[in-house]
Amino acid sequence: MIKKFKNKIFERLIFFFVGLSIGIIIIWPDIIRNDSRICFTNIIKDGSDGNVKISTIFSINPNYLLKINNTKNQYKKILLIGDFCFR
Repeated sequence: MIKKFKNKIFERLIFFFVGLSIGIIIIWPDIIRNDSRICFTNIIKDGSDGNVKISTIFSINPNYLLKINNTKNQYKKILLIGDFCFR
């Protein structure tokens, strides 16, 4: 009985993570590319201390830069940076 319960939980977790992975790849198709992930991590690392380099500012499209600057929610800022790097 317990073994069946553990198998069901394991199957559901696998289903969840596979679905999550496929959903992220559909939303951000370039997440698979290494240079896109480097772009994302560089922007996050550079902006995490509050001081942003000029090269980072010039690497971001002005429309995304305005959207990121006007957003109060930290989660939405990360989503906008992800949209910029992964699309």
